[in-house]
Amino acid sequence: MNPPALRALLADSLVLWGVTGRSDITDQGVRITANDLVLHVVPASPDESPIRWWLIREDRRRPAASMLGLLRSLRYALNATSAEPARAWVSAAP
Repeated sequence: MNPPALRALLADSLVLWGVTGRSDITDQGVRITANDLVLHVVPASPDESPIRWWLIREDRRRPAASMLGLLRSLRYALNATSAEPARAWVSAAP
């Protein structure tokens, strides 16, 4: 995923979770700023496989092996866990 697409996905996620913040492209990845919290999403190097992304907060790095894992970690780091999860309903066509 290229940095503009990642930035857009993270910006949309903030809106979905009801978090006031912003996402900006940096030279290493994407920076998320919400209130006093600054997080960085950085792609992992190929030799770090199966890790695909790093979520960095100050001096702590949390690995994510998938985009779903990255979004989950980001949501918890932003304390946006009170947002209702979206549910998909599948039914037979009439």
